[in-house]
Amino acid sequence: MSRQQITQHYARLLTRWPVDRIRPENTFHKLLRSRLQSAPSGSKDEIKEVNAAYLLLDDAIAKRYPIPENIMKPQSRPDHYIALEKALEEAPDRTWFDNFKTRIKGMVRMR
Repeated sequence: MSRQQITQHYARLLTRWPVDRIRPENTFHKLLRSRLQSAPSGSKDEIKEVNAAYLLLDDAIAKRYPIPENIMKPQSRPDHYIALEKALEEAPDRTWFDNFKTRIKGMVRMR
């Protein structure tokens, strides 16, 4: 693959890659931008990196190796991963007071 093609692939990945709302200062976009700015060499390693990024972007690994239901819903707490996903979605929009309340709730578990 030529340098120009690899640069085009990095640019395409940059536009398609989702934004990380939890750690906006430490994103994959920064890595992709730095790869665009430095001249790609066209080496086999870069081709492997681009292919791996496309596999991650398209969820090809998750489709090929699905996680069994008994792992995603453990008997001890079947809603664990659903609650974790909900907490991760809410985290970027929380205020400092909401974070404080969540921390206190974690310390004092009343049922």
